[in-house]
Amino acid sequence: MKGLLFALIILNFCILPVKADELSFNDFLSTALNNSYKLKISQLDSKIAQKGVKEARAGYYPTLSGFATTERYNDLTNGNSQITAVGNEILLNRSYYQDMAAVGLSYNVFDFGVRRKQLDIAKADDKQKSYLLQKDTRDLKLDAVDIYSDALSLYKQSKIKTETLALQTELVDINKRLRENGELSEVDLLDSEILASETKTELDEVKNSLSKKLSEISYYTNKDYDLNSLKLSDFPSDLSTIPVDADGLVKLSAEVMTFLPEKSFEAKVYDLEVLKKQKEYEIQKKINFPKIRFDTRYNFYGSDPSNFFGGIGDLSQRSVTLRLSTSFTLFDGFKNINTVSKKKMEVEKAKIERDKQIAELKKKYEQIQLDCKNAIIQTENNIETLKLVDKNLENLRRLNTNGVVARSECIKKQLDLLDKKLKLEQNQIKNFVAQYKLKTLSEEEKGL
Repeated sequence: MKGLLFALIILNFCILPVKADELSFNDFLSTALNNSYKLKISQLDSKIAQKGVKEARAGYYPTLSGFATTERYNDLTNGNSQITAVGNEILLNRSYYQDMAAVGLSYNVFDFGVRRKQLDIAKADDKQKSYLLQKDTRDLKLDAVDIYSDALSLYKQSKIKTETLALQTELVDINKRLRENGELSEVDLLDSEILASETKTELDEVKNSLSKKLSEISYYTNKDYDLNSLKLSDFPSDLSTIPVDADGLVKLSAEVMTFLPEKSFEAKVYDLEVLKKQKEYEIQKKINFPKIRFDTRYNFYGSDPSNFFGGIGDLSQRSVTLRLSTSFTLFDGFKNINTVSKKKMEVEKAKIERDKQIAELKKKYEQIQLDCKNAIIQTENNIETLKLVDKNLENLRRLNTNGVVARSECIKKQLDLLDKKLKLEQNQIKNFVAQYKLKTLSEEEKGL
């Protein structure tokens, strides 16, 4: 008895419906923002650039160094050689142990503004990485709405074509009966079978495309999705999550018409790139100029003729060295002349790339504005039309038809309405995407 009860429990769990995975645009976007590899890299680049500013600022501080040496000097001339100086080293005529410790300080007194320009480059790089992080975040928002809209459009196609195929299959069965009764020609029967076959092929293609698009979504969410149990939610419709209502969009569109691409993240990034290249060019022109450096060292040293530890214990001798030095390159085989020319051309290249980017942005913004204007015009009418289509479809589903011919005509009307519904829902998706992109770009303009 217990075994039978256990088997019934297992069977009950087996036949329970599988809970469908549900994915919404808001969930996808928030997960993508948290998981994006590109954003994580941009965040690290920004932190690295902040450290770069501190690194460049360190050039204004003196450098402290410590030195320590211990050595055994062996005279191989049995004390017969003279005391000789070779460079900075004194060669004595005796053997001994010698130890030395020293503390040194060095400071770059004057370098014709090279340090300042290096700090300017580091600060510009810090700002640039900050703008790039904001740009990558904005781009991810724009990419996310495109990816989700593609997936949602394919999902709706899959659902509608599945319903269409079921109706077409039923219509084929009806046509076969009509053909058997001599009320339908062979040509009409074959046409209905061809349409059903084509719809099945289209449905398989749509499901394959949706599977590929879901794998793209998985790249951002780090989750796997089962096509058979997945439910994709429509774009949000409440006023707190959609861009703005239709009246607001008209005003918003007028605001964006005055938007200048020079204010965009891309333009700011390229402006800073030009600045960095200009500073590098100025540094390179002065790289061979004289550099004035100050050094000082305080020395402790001692020696013992026979005991290693005696030398270490007798660091009583002291000395102080003060030095002001300059160095410069007289000739480098014309290397710097060519490097300066190269840096100058890099400045010009950066300016051209900036102008190119601004021109592309202008074209992109104008296209988005046109899409949004079209969406404003279509949105209200599209929603009302879709409601009417859904209502008529529901009426046809509830309609009790008497006779094969009546059922056939009812199915044909349903098929026509399903085609209209698909187009309207795809239009609705496009309208939301246009409004969302316009809102995202307007946030950039306002510095949000």
